[in-house]
Amino acid sequence: MHWVITGANRGIGLALTKQLLSKGEKVTVGVRTSMPIEHENLKVLKVDTSNPVSIETFVSQIIEPIDVLINNAGVLIEERFPEVTEEGMILSFKVNTMGPYMLVQECYKQSKLREGAKIINISSILGSIASTGGTTSVPYSVSKAALNMVTKLLAHRLKNMYVVSVHPGWVKTDMGGPEAPLLPEESAAGIIKVIENLNQSGVFLDYTGKPLPW
Repeated sequence: MHWVITGANRGIGLALTKQLLSKGEKVTVGVRTSMPIEHENLKVLKVDTSNPVSIETFVSQIIEPIDVLINNAGVLIEERFPEVTEEGMILSFKVNTMGPYMLVQECYKQSKLREGAKIINISSILGSIASTGGTTSVPYSVSKAALNMVTKLLAHRLKNMYVVSVHPGWVKTDMGGPEAPLLPEESAAGIIKVIENLNQSGVFLDYTGKPLPW
C-alpha cells in the first residue's frame, strides 16, 4: 500500500514512517524541513500545511494513488485563559484544522485518493467536547475539536472512503513532554493496527481502537 504522512520528521510521524517501511510499505512524507532517515521506499516532499499553495504543490508531486493519508502535522501553543492570543488561535487553526481539510480536499480534486482510501486525522482527547475538563492549551483544544468536525463532514461527503479522527495517546514527544507514559513507537504501532482493521467511517478512536466521545 501507499501511505502519505505529514509531520513525519519526528515524534509519532517518524515512528509511523519507520514501522511502515519495516513492513515493506511505500511511504511518502510531507515535512517542512528534512527527514532524518533514508529508504528506497521513502519519498520525501516539502510541505507547509498552514499554506494552501504549499499543500497544492505537495499533492501535485504525489504520483502513486494514496491508500492511506495520515494528517499528523500539528502545533501546540500553550496558551490558557486569560492569556490566549489571536496569533496563537490563528496559527493553531491553520495547522491543526485548515491544513488537514485542505490537504484532503486537494487530494480529492487532483484524484490522488484510491476508492476505499483511509484518511486519518490525528486529533486529541483534548479536542473532545463531551469529556473536556480543562486544557493546557485553549488554541490546541479548540482547533482539535474543529478537526473532529472536519472528520465528520468529510466522512459524510466521501462515502467510498473511510475518514476517522484518532487520539494517539499521551506520548513522549516534543509536544507531549517527558512525563507522558507512552513511547512514540507504542502509539505508532497502535495507530497502524487501528488503520489496518478499520471498517467504519466518521468515528473518533484512540490508538487502541477504543471509541471516544466527540
